[in-house]
Order: sequence, then C-alpha cells, then structure tokens
Amino acid sequence: MSTEKYSGLTRRRLLKGAAASGVALAAPNFFIGKAHAANEKLRVGIIPAYSFGIYWLVQDQGFAPGVDMEFSVFPSGPPAIEAMVGGSVDAITVGAVPPLAAMARKVADLRAISVCGDASGLYTIVGREGLSSLTDLEGKRLAVTSGSNFDFFLDTVLKAEGLADMPLTRINMEPIDAQAAMIAGAVDATVPLATSRKLIFDKMPGAVMLAEGAKMPIETRPSIMDIFMTTQQTLDAKQEALRQVVEAFHSKGVGMLREDNAEVVARMVAWQQKIGRAGVTAEEVEPLLNGYFYFDVPEIKEVFAKDQLKQSLLIQSEFLAGNGKISGVPDLDTMVSSQIIEQL
Repeated sequence: MSTEKYSGLTRRRLLKGAAASGVALAAPNFFIGKAHAANEKLRVGIIPAYSFGIYWLVQDQGFAPGVDMEFSVFPSGPPAIEAMVGGSVDAITVGAVPPLAAMARKVADLRAISVCGDASGLYTIVGREGLSSLTDLEGKRLAVTSGSNFDFFLDTVLKAEGLADMPLTRINMEPIDAQAAMIAGAVDATVPLATSRKLIFDKMPGAVMLAEGAKMPIETRPSIMDIFMTTQQTLDAKQEALRQVVEAFHSKGVGMLREDNAEVVARMVAWQQKIGRAGVTAEEVEPLLNGYFYFDVPEIKEVFAKDQLKQSLLIQSEFLAGNGKISGVPDLDTMVSSQIIEQL
C-alpha cells in the first residue's frame, strides 16, 4: 500500500464526485467549419488538444463532404460528457478517464467508437530547481489531478522505477492551478499540461524534467488513448455521418499529417487562434501535435481487432478502482464499440 497522502486543495469536482479531473460546467465556445448545402449536421464537443484538432482539420479541408461538423469547445471531459448526455452535442473528443468514471457510476451509456491518438508521449513530470531524479521526490509535495490521466501517468512511472511506495504528498489540483502553484513555490513538482508546460520553464529556468513519456520504453509506457465517443442512440441515428468523419480522420486527416506536416501545423495554429489562443505559434504547436501517435485506417482497424483500446481502458479502470476513484471496472465490452471501425 502506498504511503502517499492526498490533500484536498482542488477547487472543482468531476460530475459530483466522479474519478476524473473535474471542472465546473462551463459554457462551450461554438464555432462551425466550412458549411455545405444539404449535408447532414454533426454536433461535436471538442477539447482543444491537438489530436482532437484533426477532426477540425477534416471539416476545414472538406475531407468528409457529406457532413458538416458544428464544434463546441469544452475545457475538459466532464462538461463535454454532460453536454452529450443532455443532447446538445452528438459526439465528443475526450480522454479516457472521464467516460470510465461516468460509465462506472452508470450516469451515462457511452460508446468509444474510435481513437484520436495515443497521448502517452506528451506526459511529463516537472520538478523545481534542485531536484534531479524521481527519487528526489521523496517527502516532497507534488500537484496532480487525482484520478486523472495525469495521475495515472505519475502512478505508472513511479511503479516502473520501483518507487510506488515512496512517501510523498500528492496535492489534488487542476493542471493549470498546479502549474501556478509550482511557479509560486507552493509545490515541488507537477504533471503539467503539455500545451502550457513551457510557461513553467519560462518562469523557472532551473526547473527540470524528471520523466518524459516520449523517452520511456514502449513496454513500460502507459497507453493513454484519446477517444472519439458518442451514445448508442446517436450511433444508430447518425451512423453514416459518424462513419464518414471517422474514416476521413484516419485516412485523409492522418494522411495529411504525415505527408504535409507543416501545413497541418499551420492549420492547427489557425484553429487555436479561432478558439481564443491568439498567441500560439507554429514552434509551440509542432512538438505537441507530433507528440501523439496517430492511426491510419489499417492501424485503427488493428487496434480494435486486437482489443488494444479495451486493454488500455481496462488498465486505467483497474488503476482508478485500486485507488478508490471508481467502484469497479465498467462494462468495457459495451463501452468499446467497433460498429463504425468495422465499416471502414
């Protein structure tokens, strides 16, 4: 049993106490890509991570000519799930933890119909000046969102290094709050957002990277899948529209990413500016966009055929259940649906 302690400094809750990182339900930012007459509309809740931005690229480039996607931007998974369950969006892009928590609590009946990318290479552990290795975290204060993908990454890294029982105090905070706490000197380390960790090094030139997912051996690196989700009702009602956008993502979207990477970086800058991140640059976007592993059509079909997504979700579910964040492993056979992928 770990000797880690948790301090309740978090400001927000997930879906009234669910396991994943929670934020207050925020009003989404709506925007629409290129519209085409008489196309079927698909309302997509999107979190502004770059793997999810490939769906915006699909609309931007007209890769799914029979569908018009209308996007609503959400700050994190829990409010996006609430919006989908409430019927204001048809599908969402989301990290794995919030839907696992929702399914375990039976507050939503969700379907994971595709994978946007494996984000494990983007996760890091950053420490203050004076720390040089993970062992230096003994007895220190580390800010991380309890029960989240960030917490899962931290747990996996410590176990891989034989440090699972090392005493340290985990402070439960949202990533942005944790980053601010570290800069202010209130904590010694954090697992930051990839999109904003540069600010830590700008403000703290002596900060050190204690662990990087991208440099971990593949056999010990946690699989952290970003997924495309809907409900069974929407899957049946809008199956063809969903098939078109999923196929476009894995064929033309991933194809453009691999063949014309600089142009995709430029379009991601435009997307970020459209949703309010006016200062983002191509130099900042490029390593984050390319830090994911994306799947083309044959690769995503293999992910589903070999149950790789289900296995990844099982490992994360066991982590959450083992840490008391959910009551048990949800019904992954129901949650993971190959209904769309089998048609590609």
